[in-house]
Amino acid sequence: MSPNGSPDVQAITRLVEEVKKCVEALALPDRRAALSSLRSAISVLEDPEEAAFAQIFQSPIYNFAIRMGVELGIFRKLLERNGTPVSAADLAAECAAEELLLVRIMRVLTAIGYAGESGEREYVASQLSKAMVVPYLEAFAVHSSEHSARAAIRAPEYFKLHGYKTPVDSRNCPLQFALETDLHFFDWIHRHPEKAKRFNVCMTGNKLRRREWFEWYPVAECLLKPFERRNRNDSAFLVDMGGGKGRHLEALMKSFPSTESHLVLQDLPGTISSLENLSSGIRPMSHDIFSPQPVVGALAYYTHFVLHDFTDERCRVFLRAVASAMTPGYSRLLLNEAVIPERGCPPVFATGDITMMLVLAGIQRSKRHWVELVESAGLRVVDVWVSPDDGDMEGVIEAEVAS
Repeated sequence: MSPNGSPDVQAITRLVEEVKKCVEALALPDRRAALSSLRSAISVLEDPEEAAFAQIFQSPIYNFAIRMGVELGIFRKLLERNGTPVSAADLAAECAAEELLLVRIMRVLTAIGYAGESGEREYVASQLSKAMVVPYLEAFAVHSSEHSARAAIRAPEYFKLHGYKTPVDSRNCPLQFALETDLHFFDWIHRHPEKAKRFNVCMTGNKLRRREWFEWYPVAECLLKPFERRNRNDSAFLVDMGGGKGRHLEALMKSFPSTESHLVLQDLPGTISSLENLSSGIRPMSHDIFSPQPVVGALAYYTHFVLHDFTDERCRVFLRAVASAMTPGYSRLLLNEAVIPERGCPPVFATGDITMMLVLAGIQRSKRHWVELVESAGLRVVDVWVSPDDGDMEGVIEAEVAS
C-alpha cells in the first residue's frame, strides 16, 4: 500500500515483471493454474461495466481485424522482416491494400498484441504474430468467422423461432438458419472445396498439445493382458471407428508393436478409398458407425472425438450397434471424448460446446452425462479415465456389455 492507503501501482507493476521472469520455468499445468489466478486478479482490477462493454462491443471487431490480418498476409509480411520495422506505406503496398485501411486495422492488431509498434505508423511482429502463421490458427481465423460466428449471430433469432430448445436435427441448426441451407455442415463444406480444405487444416491443431490417450490410459493392464490370455491370432485387438486416416492407430502400434495386424480402421467409403501410406499392420474397412458393427468379438472398440458431433438419440443408435458385436465379459468400448466439468468449466470448453450445438446439434458432455447416455443404451460404464494434464478435459469412457 502507498502512504495514503491506496494500492501501490508500482508494487503491482513489479509483481507483473516478476511473473514474466517465472513464466519460462513453469510446467504447462502450473502455467495454466497461474494464468487462471492472473485472470481472477484482472477481474478484480477491471470495472465491471467496462469489462462487459469490452466483451460486447470490442470482441467482434478483434475477430474481424485478425481475419483481415490473415487474408491480407499482414502477419507473414511482418515475420519475413525478422524484427526489422516496416512502415504503414510499405506494408500496405506489400499487402495490396489502401494505406488508410491498413492503418486502421493495425490500430486494433497492435492494441490487442497481434503486432507491435516501433514508431508512428511503423510496425514489427509480436509473439501473437508468430502464432498467426501456424497453419491451423491461420485457417481457424477464416473458418470460424464463416461458420460458427455467422451461426452465433443468427442464433438468437433461431432459438426464438424454435421455442428456445436445443437443436436435435443436424440439418436444422443455427448454422443452416444463417447460411439459408438445409445441408448438413459436412455436406455444405464439401460442396465448397476451399472451405473443406481449410476445415481439414483447422482439425490438425486438435492434438498438437495433447498426449495420446494410451499414454495415460492403462493399455497394458486393461487391454494387452486380456488379449494375450485369449491368444487368438486372427482376432482384432482394437477397432478405431471413424478413425479417419489412421493416425491414432499408427501411434498406438508404434508404442505397442504387439498390436500389429490386430488393428482395424473404419470410416466412410470416401475416406477409406483415399488412404495413402497406411501401415500394413492396420486393416482398412469401409463402415458407417450407425450400421451394425461387422467386426464381432474384438477386444476394444474405440472412437476419438466422434460422438460430440451427434445428439444423444443418434449416439444411442451407434452404441447399440457396437454393443451387439461385443463379447460379454471381454470386449470394451472406449470413447475418447471431452469430459467437461459440471461446474467451473473453462471458457474454451464451454464455448466449444456451444459451437457444437450451433453447427452440428452436437454436444460436449460431462461425466454424469456420459454415464447416463452409455447406460441408457444397455452398456455398463466400467470407469471414466481423465487425462492428468490439467485443463485438458480429455477422457476415455470405458464400458462393457451390461450383464
